Amino acid sequence: MEQEVCTRMPMIGDPAPEFRCITTKGKVNFPGDYKGKWVLFFSHPADFTPVCTTEFIALAKRYNEFKEINTELLGLSIDSLHSHLAWVKNISGINWKGEGTVEIPFPIVADISMKVANMYGMLQTVAKTQTIRAVFIIDPDSIIRAILYYPMSTGRNIDELKRVILSLQKHDADNVSTPADWTPGDDVLMGSPLTLEAAEERVKDAGDDVIAYEWYLTAKKEKKVEPMELDFKEIKDKIWLESEDGKTIAYIDFPEFETGKVEVTHTIVDPSLQGKGIAGELTKKMAQKLIAEGKKAELTCSYAVKWFAKHREYEAALINPEAEYEKAGSQQGMACGIPKHKK
Repeated sequence: MEQEVCTRMPMIGDPAPEFRCITTKGKVNFPGDYKGKWVLFFSHPADFTPVCTTEFIALAKRYNEFKEINTELLGLSIDSLHSHLAWVKNISGINWKGEGTVEIPFPIVADISMKVANMYGMLQTVAKTQTIRAVFIIDPDSIIRAILYYPMSTGRNIDELKRVILSLQKHDADNVSTPADWTPGDDVLMGSPLTLEAAEERVKDAGDDVIAYEWYLTAKKEKKVEPMELDFKEIKDKIWLESEDGKTIAYIDFPEFETGKVEVTHTIVDPSLQGKGIAGELTKKMAQKLIAEGKKAELTCSYAVKWFAKHREYEAALINPEAEYEKAGSQQGMACGIPKHKK
């Protein structure tokens, strides 16, 4: 009599189970290919379904926001690669809520064998042949840090997914916890004291920056960040900022590839810089660099195009500005590819 093999689904704190697969963006070795990045790994029940389609459109529109917080997106369902490709192509023609069409910039795992879905506990009793809406947030060391499950009928809230990642990044950076409904900039929570003496000290030390509601419930006010002196460093295809100890805290890459394109990537490494306009400053420096070198670029990165639309004094860096602004309105090119600089 054959024994049934029982595989424990991964839990918070476990290393992310490894697999190799084919995706809509080519082969992936997971999580090895994503070392040093946060990953939002999510499943959807099936291609060509209504709720999933709206989720993919929403994630595509927010793709650059996740890139800015050093996070990659990776989708999965048990459909075939050809089904994924046909669905992605179909989505590009949908103008959801009249907000413009999008391209899907992130890879989708083809898991027709259901191997990965079973490995990650994405198949549950409601449907044996469709994955539920599972979400695994995986850190740069390939450790699972958060798991969320949604039923098939409920579309996910993209703000909440991003908020969870920012909360985890805040914890890692400052060794604090985040309270209910926390968003970046709100007060954070200090860990509970472990001794009577520490509890008494905690209450005693409360003041302008620390609020002791109770000995075990202590909030710490977020420090207001003073305007920082931005000392940019640059080479041919990269502009970045460093911390006082020489670590890169934010950068914009625009390397040229053999394909004749320049791929632009904004990355904000330090979570405390989120929402401080650093990505815009990096784009400005790139524009100034192009103008100084007498080069022009044709952009398809929606974030960069919107920045140029607000700062038309830098239009000299664009080949055809008005055409670029129209692209921004349709949310096209979320993969941030731009053709090679032209003189």
